[in-house]
Amino acid sequence: MNIPDYPRFRHLELKDKAGFDAAFKARPPENSEYTFTNLYSWRNAHNFRIARLDGFIILAAGLAGHNEYYLPIGDGDALKVIKKILSDTRSRFMRIPEAAKALFDRDHSIHAVYDRDNSDYLFSAQDLIKLEGRKYDGKRNLIKNFKSKFRYEYIPVSENTVPEILRFQDVWCVEKGCGQSKSLQDESSAVKAMLAHLGDFSLNAGALRVNGRICAVCIAESLNPQTLVIHVLKGAHGMTGIYQTMFNEFLSREAAGFSFVNMEQDLGIEGLRRSKDSYHPIAMVRKFSLSLASEKAKI
Repeated sequence: MNIPDYPRFRHLELKDKAGFDAAFKARPPENSEYTFTNLYSWRNAHNFRIARLDGFIILAAGLAGHNEYYLPIGDGDALKVIKKILSDTRSRFMRIPEAAKALFDRDHSIHAVYDRDNSDYLFSAQDLIKLEGRKYDGKRNLIKNFKSKFRYEYIPVSENTVPEILRFQDVWCVEKGCGQSKSLQDESSAVKAMLAHLGDFSLNAGALRVNGRICAVCIAESLNPQTLVIHVLKGAHGMTGIYQTMFNEFLSREAAGFSFVNMEQDLGIEGLRRSKDSYHPIAMVRKFSLSLASEKAKI
């Protein structure tokens, strides 16, 4: 990858995929942000830019003058790199996984804050496939109710079915009021980027067709050898049980080879938090923000 040396940055581009994939393969991530799919698909919403420093890929997000940084990608002295950038910018590093935070726990010049809103939900893959036990009674009942009311077929999503999925996404966006919500507009752009590069990104995707039209979709990929990460789960408005049915049909086909399912974060949105909690996570992939302790003292 032709990446400028820090402090110069350039925007993330599709040609960077091979380099990021190699870095993630060498050090398999636990947090959901670290797939090239996520970074590229959300590149415009977060204004992702990259640079090199001491052998690391440095990932910056945000507007000029108000940057935030992600965990440096690569091998070496990450603490040294983080402290230099914090000293230079007086900014912060965000969404730092707990395993990496441990590197800084004894350095009192670094202040760490738990970021609950951006921490990922982790589930047992088999729990979500089987939905066994009383705690999943509600999910099984919703699926049973959906199956009793609707005749549907599950279809794997390929490049041939992408136009149908895009039409569904546009309808979903109208129903949800994307025109009045920048966050939903950004999400819609990210979904469309994933669909445009379905094969390039090696994504697993499935959909439900009800009465001849696509009414639900799920998109995921391998985060690490043990974990499937769910990027997209959508269902048509007014069809009770369609989300639960879509999710279970997809996982039954795509998650059997994984130990865990990562459902990403809730962003502090109460409805998302309730929805993800209702599937009974076995753990949270805890994330933290890092800043200089001297900056905290000024607040």
